[in-house]
Amino acid sequence: MARKIAGAEVLLQVKDGSNLVTVAGQSGTTLNMSADTIDVTDKTSGGWKTSMAGLREWSIDQDVFYTIGDASNKLLMDAFVNREPIEAVIRIGKNDEADGTTFTGQVYITDFPLDLALDNAVSVSMSLAGASALEITHGVVTP
Repeated sequence: MARKIAGAEVLLQVKDGSNLVTVAGQSGTTLNMSADTIDVTDKTSGGWKTSMAGLREWSIDQDVFYTIGDASNKLLMDAFVNREPIEAVIRIGKNDEADGTTFTGQVYITDFPLDLALDNAVSVSMSLAGASALEITHGVVTP
């Protein structure tokens, strides 16, 4: 049966060795997917531009409240500082849902701004750029 999903049910996780770690303090996640187009207009197109799909790319924008002592915050900061890729996983739906969708791929953290405002909680609005193909799978997640 089809069901709608609340954004609060969808979490970004990152791999730490063979373990998946949920990123702490999540308040907003955006998975961006886009594709270039290649102009293939020729003299027989009747004056209309024609295009075909080109290269695709993906990224994640992640807003979190910084959490002292949390392993995921250290893992993400270390990946940024050391310029190392990290595996990111976003699952829409429960692991046992046959209609759930999982997005998995390697990312580089390209932006890691710490917001240290006087009148707000410490937060990070990081950007993660896809460093590999985005794997999209549908169905139940097996451990």
